[in-house]
Amino acid sequence: MPVVPVVGFWRMDPGLSRAELVAALEGDSERYESVLVPAVDRAAIETALGVNMGPSVRDAEPEEIRTAVKDGALGLLRAADVTTRVRALALEDRELFGNERVRSNLDWPLVIPVAEPPERAWDQSSTVTIVAGGDSMMDRGIYERVVNRDLGVDYPLDGGTVEITGRYCCGPFVGGYEVPSFRKTGNEGLVRAKLVDADLAMINLENPTPDNWVFHLHGTPFSGKPELLEIFKGGGIDWMSLANNHIYDFGPSGVEDTLKHLRRFDFEFAGAGMDLEEARRYPILRAGASRVAILPCVTITPIVWAQADRAGAMPCNDEEMIPNIERAAEEADIVIVFPSWGPEYTPFPLNSQRRFAAQWVEAGADVVVGFGHHMVAGMEEIDERLVFYSIGNFVFDQNWAEFTMEGILPEMTFQGGELVQVRLNPFLTLDQAQPNLLDPAGDGRVIFREIMRGSEGLDFDY
Repeated sequence: MPVVPVVGFWRMDPGLSRAELVAALEGDSERYESVLVPAVDRAAIETALGVNMGPSVRDAEPEEIRTAVKDGALGLLRAADVTTRVRALALEDRELFGNERVRSNLDWPLVIPVAEPPERAWDQSSTVTIVAGGDSMMDRGIYERVVNRDLGVDYPLDGGTVEITGRYCCGPFVGGYEVPSFRKTGNEGLVRAKLVDADLAMINLENPTPDNWVFHLHGTPFSGKPELLEIFKGGGIDWMSLANNHIYDFGPSGVEDTLKHLRRFDFEFAGAGMDLEEARRYPILRAGASRVAILPCVTITPIVWAQADRAGAMPCNDEEMIPNIERAAEEADIVIVFPSWGPEYTPFPLNSQRRFAAQWVEAGADVVVGFGHHMVAGMEEIDERLVFYSIGNFVFDQNWAEFTMEGILPEMTFQGGELVQVRLNPFLTLDQAQPNLLDPAGDGRVIFREIMRGSEGLDFDY
């Protein structure tokens, strides 16, 4: 069984070398004053590392360890006891979770012999990662850069890393909001790698791709030149949601053309159709060793909702939404609900969103990943299932406020159908088109603070 060093969810500590872990266990660490280990594993860990643990190391049960690390302690947990409530650290520059994880138990630097029932056995080769991006489109600022300025279809997802150097007033189009100044710090293509390296990558496509598309530099309706779907195909996107308030911007023919072009580019998708029956359908996808069902829906603007005899998007309040989730939970190992919902430009979810989320979790959703606020919003845990009320924009051009330029790219690790780790991957979208990653331990914290602000009063004691 792999044994993993863990810290609190919001801590962005660097990984540990073997020597640093040994120092912490011997009570000689400058970083950690307190270390907790599973009582039943103390002797096995000492043997595996060749260490005699110091008096500052305390025996504890897994739940106590998961609680103590919130206050700054270092914990060690069996991999099977790791949950989203903690953040697992790299050990000897190796990761057990995320896109860059090791592929076998034997590749992990700290493994101990344990007797576990089959349902708690840990098979690292069956671990999968899913990466989710929010609102994305090919119109307005994106088209302006890719086509009119001839930067090419690779440009939007060629982003690397960036740091914020200051803030000034005010952004374009809407007055009163500060926007950041910034400096790119290299690593071009890192955002694309996050998507390509995932077992499955998904976004919300916030525009139709009609044959009679029209470029709009400002305003709505949205549309996308069908050939620009290559932005996402070449960027590693596997699946797209069409359940949003702009999919009907070019009417029924726009929906029909979008379905046609997504099939032509060999994308998997769900969330819209030529009638309600088609809008309800969802594919079962493969992600590594797991079967995945993603069920999108939209609450915003009822005029776009599909009906029995009219094209449109899947409504979140559709009578088949709960039965679909229940069915998906039987058909798939992982069930993700992906709603377009909520009030725009606020981190605070509505009570109606919380009610929907609770119903979906009860029906069998493993995680709810929302968008539509056009900024990040709060998070909540419902029956040990994580709910992201909004992950913000992704490939989007709203540059009139810092909060519309920032988002997260959740990198979710599943084992045995359970979500066990999440890396939030904060980013800043530059030049109205290109997300670039922020340092989670540095400038990315401004985004985490906004998520925590939106989580006040919710069941999110992380």
